[in-house]
Amino acid sequence: MPPEGNLKRFRPILTASLLVLAPAAIQADDSFSFRLAPGPRLVGTRALSSGSGTISARLSGDMLRLEGRYQGLLGVPSAARLLMSEAPGVRGPAIADLTVSSARDGTISGSMRLNEEQRAAFRKGALYVEIDSADAPEGDLWGWAMPALK
Repeated sequence: MPPEGNLKRFRPILTASLLVLAPAAIQADDSFSFRLAPGPRLVGTRALSSGSGTISARLSGDMLRLEGRYQGLLGVPSAARLLMSEAPGVRGPAIADLTVSSARDGTISGSMRLNEEQRAAFRKGALYVEIDSADAPEGDLWGWAMPALK
């Protein structure tokens, strides 16, 4: 059989395979964990920062779920947010509020739908979590969501 005949014979199988596999590729999950560490401070206030933590992030389609734990804060958290920046390490505006325990050791969580721009920022490491307190209203703990390079 000529090569074109083989292609015609397998075309329905190839088409069906693409229809099944393409949505899975588009909706592929991205899951990873990242650390929370004391946010940047002026030299004179570094001693006022403390704590650490980890967050697990999972992007499934356009839904992002964050769940984590933190410990060792000097003060009770006043707020927690997910923020988006232009690039890793650059501050940006808040895009979602997160739920945080009212304790120096506790949990942080949240679920939100991300638009296309936010999903692109997530994949390039430009989303970050910030836990604020009365003593550190611009971030007691920070953590940049940095997915593994593929």
